[in-house]
Amino acid sequence: MMTRHNLYRFLLVALPLLLLPGMVLAQQPRSETDKCGREELLKQRKEFFAQELELTADEATYLDRTLREADKKRIPLWRELREQYEATRSESLSEKQATKWLEREQQLKSQLAEIDDQTMTELRKQIPARKLVNYQQVQREFARKYVKRSQLQRTNRK
Repeated sequence: MMTRHNLYRFLLVALPLLLLPGMVLAQQPRSETDKCGREELLKQRKEFFAQELELTADEATYLDRTLREADKKRIPLWRELREQYEATRSESLSEKQATKWLEREQQLKSQLAEIDDQTMTELRKQIPARKLVNYQQVQREFARKYVKRSQLQRTNRK
């Protein structure tokens, strides 16, 4: 059974991964279409948050800039988590290795939570709390819509 806390943790990891369409390993160059797709997604995120949180144009721009800065810090952590998940799925781990992986996972999630706290503190400098009170719910709703859209696109390609 997934508790609210576990759901939040899942979304903390899943949402950022979803915001990285066509994510590739750091060694591989991104194509121009991937960059365009990511920019389109970020534009949609800005518009969605602006509408749902009833932000002014300046507030929406500030939110977008702040989230982009946070994404720069989060992306390496998300990639490491994803690589770790892939590695642990394909390897049979000893108890010692599994313990090491779990400890690293907790470190990464703690770092992500710290970035989220810093981001909220930064957002509160320019956006009223009454508008930010539903930020987490709006973030989850955007992730759900993006997942549905991605699934439809995959289905249409087949």
